[in-house]
Amino acid sequence: MENNITPAPSQTAQFEEEKSNFDLMEWALKILSYWYLFVIGAVIAFGVAMLQNRKWIPQYLSSGTIIIKEYGPSYGGSSVLMQGFGVDAGYKNVNNQVIMLRGYDLMCRVVDSLPFMHVDYITQGRFKTRNIYRNTPILVEPSRVSPFAYGMMFHVEIQEDGTLIITTKDKDLNFRVETHYGEPIKTDWFDCVIMPTDNMVRTGKLYFRFRDSASLVDDFSSRLGLNFVSDGSSVLQISLVSETPQRDCDFINMLCKCFLEDNLNRKNDVADNSIRFINQQLELLQQSLVVSEGAMTDFRQENKFVDVGSYAGTLMAKMESYDAQEMSLNLKETYLNYLENYIKTNMEEGGVAAPSSLGLNEPMLMTLVQQLNDLRIQRGELSEKNVYYAKYTKDIENVKEAINEVVRSMRASLEIEKKDLENRYAQVRKDIKNLPEKELQMVAIERNYRIDDNYYTFFLQKRAEAEIQKASNMPDNDILDKARTTSVTNGSQKRKTTTRYLLIGLIIPLLLVILSELLNNKVRTPKEAERLSDFRLIGSVRHAKSENPTLVKKNPRSSYAEMLRSIRTRIEFIVQRKTGISVTITSTQSGDGKTFLSTNMAALYAMTGKPTILIDLDIRKPNVHEKLGLDNAQGVTNYLIGECSLEDIIEHHDAFDFDIVRAGTIPPNPGELIRSEKLTEMLQILKERYEFVIIDSSPIGQVPDAYALVEQTDITLFVIRCMQTNKYFAKNTLQQLSVDHSDKIQLILSDIPTERRGLRYGKGYGYGYGYGYGYGGYGYGYGSYGYGGYGSYGYGRRKKNSYNYYSDDDE
Repeated sequence: MENNITPAPSQTAQFEEEKSNFDLMEWALKILSYWYLFVIGAVIAFGVAMLQNRKWIPQYLSSGTIIIKEYGPSYGGSSVLMQGFGVDAGYKNVNNQVIMLRGYDLMCRVVDSLPFMHVDYITQGRFKTRNIYRNTPILVEPSRVSPFAYGMMFHVEIQEDGTLIITTKDKDLNFRVETHYGEPIKTDWFDCVIMPTDNMVRTGKLYFRFRDSASLVDDFSSRLGLNFVSDGSSVLQISLVSETPQRDCDFINMLCKCFLEDNLNRKNDVADNSIRFINQQLELLQQSLVVSEGAMTDFRQENKFVDVGSYAGTLMAKMESYDAQEMSLNLKETYLNYLENYIKTNMEEGGVAAPSSLGLNEPMLMTLVQQLNDLRIQRGELSEKNVYYAKYTKDIENVKEAINEVVRSMRASLEIEKKDLENRYAQVRKDIKNLPEKELQMVAIERNYRIDDNYYTFFLQKRAEAEIQKASNMPDNDILDKARTTSVTNGSQKRKTTTRYLLIGLIIPLLLVILSELLNNKVRTPKEAERLSDFRLIGSVRHAKSENPTLVKKNPRSSYAEMLRSIRTRIEFIVQRKTGISVTITSTQSGDGKTFLSTNMAALYAMTGKPTILIDLDIRKPNVHEKLGLDNAQGVTNYLIGECSLEDIIEHHDAFDFDIVRAGTIPPNPGELIRSEKLTEMLQILKERYEFVIIDSSPIGQVPDAYALVEQTDITLFVIRCMQTNKYFAKNTLQQLSVDHSDKIQLILSDIPTERRGLRYGKGYGYGYGYGYGYGGYGYGYGSYGYGGYGSYGYGRRKKNSYNYYSDDDE
């Protein structure tokens, strides 16, 4: 009696859920099964990390600090006075000082002030290359260096007799010089003298190379760090990081020194311009004073004239007062002329002389001149490519325009004052004309002399004040701490390198394992077999050592036999009876082990003492007779075409406890014979005679013959061979079977490797690659059917188309 069992909806849903969910534990066990790859990867990675750490060179942080004084223009009303002239009063002096410290010209002056830096002294070992700077045993003093020699590595070999052999790293240049300490060296590349230092050695090798100022400036500029010690502080930290801390300290100290000198020179620049202007005026006045003094002396001697009268004295006092006012107006006009000329012609010659240095106390003009000097200094520290250069230039133009406006206003005021003064002069001159002639001449001569003398005295006083101011100038900034080495910046680099390589050493095997798992197209575990379809997996069979087709009879207590008994019990549960059972055994492709399973299932059923028959219905490529050691004489095909009777093809051998029906002669139309009514009648007769009917059919994934047998038997066992069956091929085949015969198909996973041949994962089953096999494809057409080998896998010598099943306790 047949019992058709259809999976319940809940069971189907369960299968779908299991197939779709990611099994973390399974993946973890799969990955752990390749533990040796991770060990190898970690060992290799650790070795590479050790080699990389041998190349590690400490990087030192060297830093110094300076205090930047926040000073502004000399007059507090600058921000208000400059409104409306387009000048941004928000420029902060501290930020400007930071920009100045990075100025290219300043950096060039620094490196030029350190000639020792223009030659690098380098040692090379197997793992490390070091710049030894002042620890060099030799000192190269170049007098001429070709532009092509900069950056080239020259090798120096110090021999025991004091000979120095200089070659280039580039052997193609054919450069070789032998010299001694102190001897001049003249080559096409450079002229120099090599001197020993306090670190001189008897023998040794090192390299040196010449560095030009541009490369040094680029090197230090790229590494220079300028940061305020804290927010709101004007203490600036200047820092460098490299493997040569002494060189960095020398550079930082020289940078601070040059920066302060530059700041002081710029402050003195204004005083120098004032002194220069005053000296020019003194030269002119000195000539005029000599002339006027000589004229007054000659007049007195010729006319025996000593002094003027009281009335004339009063007029002279008025004239002196008016002369003083005229001198003040002339001084203003002279300065305004100087200022206009400066703005038009010599903006690059230095700062503008301050109005106060010439006694002009015009607040607006003083503020504008101070602002102009400040902007000129700030722009002078920048290159034309700097983003602030254009803004400073625009602000300077705005200030110049503002100065021109003030100058025009002051000139208008001067004209009014001069006209008023001229009127008063006219009245005094009218009174003087009434004086006697000699006294009148003396008044004119003495007046000219006093004017020149007052002018000269005034300029002498202003020059003295300017020189005192210059002598008292101090830099606006101070050095707080000289440069020193504070820490090693890459102290944790070794640990990071080791960690990074260890991670790489673990990630690469992990990726290989994951990639191997994702690219694997073979069924390896019961869980993978269950995921192929909704069909139930009713049993798994371990690998067997013996090729005996009736292994269960020879070793009835083996693990292989027990697994088959478990499958037999599940079959009885499915069909709901213990006798009268017919079983079809098929697979996806040839070589999946269905024939070996068929013979052993027949032997197992025969051990119950009940009539059992094994039928070979793989009539396209029969294999049962070969497994059992028989010839393929008459069989099913001969009976189906009427060449013999059913009794003629049923064969019983003493070596087996079950009867056998061979496949017979390979026919030209196997598909039609399998679907014939006569075959159906034959199977019905045999099921009535025998309690157990085992049918070895063709692989249903390659040919459809087994479809005709599924409905004629109680159950169909679909054999999936571990590490052999293509999971995608099997999945497509099972999906088609689920549509057509979803109630009779059950799965068997065969040839599972033993634990000693593979690592455990998932449900306690191991897997490995310790077996070989070959299989071929089925051909179609009249006559014989081709057999092509796909090749064998694994290791060891295996015969093509052989199935090596064994377990640890099998013989």
